Amino acid sequence: MSKLWLTLVTAMCCCAAVCQTSENLTHFSGKDSSIQFSNFNVNERNGMAVLKWAASVVRPDYYFIVEKSADGIHFETLSAIGSGSADPDTTFSITDNSPGTGMIYYRIRVSGGSGNVIYSKTVSANVISRLDFRFYPNPVDKLLIVRSSHPLLIQVMDAYGIVWFNQDVNAGMQIINVSTLQKGNYILKATDKENGTFISEQLIKN
Repeated sequence: MSKLWLTLVTAMCCCAAVCQTSENLTHFSGKDSSIQFSNFNVNERNGMAVLKWAASVVRPDYYFIVEKSADGIHFETLSAIGSGSADPDTTFSITDNSPGTGMIYYRIRVSGGSGNVIYSKTVSANVISRLDFRFYPNPVDKLLIVRSSHPLLIQVMDAYGIVWFNQDVNAGMQIINVSTLQKGNYILKATDKENGTFISEQLIKN
């Protein structure tokens, strides 16, 4: 009887130690239980949302797909980062240049060569946007999705201020073809045609 009691006490202590160690870790739901993320968080900075996370187990075939949501239920893809040959506990970071206004939710979907899909916990940030304007994806390949409550003038310029692209867009969701842009870093300027306010964000063309 004493041996059974000792075994139960030992098991309870082990469980408590494991729970305490896991307080700062995000265990992703899925078949690959070896994936653990720590310090997954999002912070609002000047109307943008900055996400950071660290992975304790990283394989070259992992992809971190960042998803965002306005209601915490319906998510859309924001961007994707390949793990490459990163060392364990490498810190990853991505900035949502146009998160929107209010409470914005984010999660990470992990996919790999095995075909398993793994989701992180959901984190959120209360964002006060300087302009009711969002665009994605960023980086972009061919089509850029723009959302705004007002008509906008969209301009894409390089670091020297040379404008490579001009287009008027209506309120709502619009799709802009930017396939003619060369690969590189640009500045996307959106000017509200009703009140003249504008916002400038970095745009990366793949």
